[in-house]
Amino acid sequence: MASIQHRQRADGTVAHRVMFRERPGGTVVSETFDTPEQAEYFKALVERIGGAAARAKRGRAEERKIPTLSGVLEDYTTHAHDLTAGTAAEYERVLGRSGIDTDLPVNLLDRSDIEGWVASRAATVSKKTKRTPAPKTIRNEHGLISTLLSHAEARGWVQSNVAKGVRLPARTHPELELLTDEEFLALHAAITPRYKPLVWLLGATGLRWGEATALTWRDVGKDWITVRQAWKHDEKHGRVLGAPKTRRASRRIVTTPAVIAMLGDRGDGFVFTNSRGDSVKHSTFWKSHWKPACLEVGLAPVPGIHALRHWAASYMLAQGADMFEVSRALGHADISTTSNVYGHLVPSRTRPTQTHAARLEKLLTA
Repeated sequence: MASIQHRQRADGTVAHRVMFRERPGGTVVSETFDTPEQAEYFKALVERIGGAAARAKRGRAEERKIPTLSGVLEDYTTHAHDLTAGTAAEYERVLGRSGIDTDLPVNLLDRSDIEGWVASRAATVSKKTKRTPAPKTIRNEHGLISTLLSHAEARGWVQSNVAKGVRLPARTHPELELLTDEEFLALHAAITPRYKPLVWLLGATGLRWGEATALTWRDVGKDWITVRQAWKHDEKHGRVLGAPKTRRASRRIVTTPAVIAMLGDRGDGFVFTNSRGDSVKHSTFWKSHWKPACLEVGLAPVPGIHALRHWAASYMLAQGADMFEVSRALGHADISTTSNVYGHLVPSRTRPTQTHAARLEKLLTA
């Protein structure tokens, strides 16, 4: 068995030391790590394959010319010219969070290492949430690891991608946060007057939050809206304007003049701004406007703002809109995404998507 000791260094950081025996009855030795996740992974490795084998995996000096997973990530992001700084930073956060040994040369990883990591990750309870990670989280982390190993294979650092085909936790399909017509209208009535047009537009078009709050008046026509930019995270987890989420997210959405009229008087900058004239931030809107309005009308637990996008999609389908039309309106990369999320809501007949916007006008005047 192995154990972990946590010791604070002189510089204030914490060293996570795995104590173990290389052989039964042998002297206790240790390996030190910078993160508890790395230490937990190595501890599990010791208990699975033995102390000597685990130490050999990490300590072979002749193998150090082969990059570690962290090194592969750096090479991958450096040469992926279409990757934004924010996405590269997010990849680094995901890999660090995964708990896999990022100090191990990639050619020492084998399939059992990845399988062991999946099992260990699925059983690890987060100190923040007090829960084990969702299957989607593990799948996302595995996807990044697999991408990096494919990159390492292309570079000649490994013979094959040992993460490919590893069995992962089954997908879960949480129930959509779908608002009723009455809940939408009550929520719209309760929201701060300044943001009523924003909530209405999100419900009428299914725009993503980052797309809607990045709209400028030059993107708005008489009965259409062009999505050409969206807010994204930068390398410091701040915000920066960039291209929409996918190629098909750059799109023109046809709506009605009444929806456009609700946006208010035309200006020169962003369509939606806060009281200081700056762009609207998700965290501030959620805390000061969305959550209080939801609680006021009895929506508890408080749904995510994304529920407005779900409501728009479900409403279009309920009115008989074609799945392809809805997929294009939502800016999904592929129609299969729309079908997987909303397919169970499809009625037996089809009608134009403009019915949704027209119906909203009737709801507003009811």
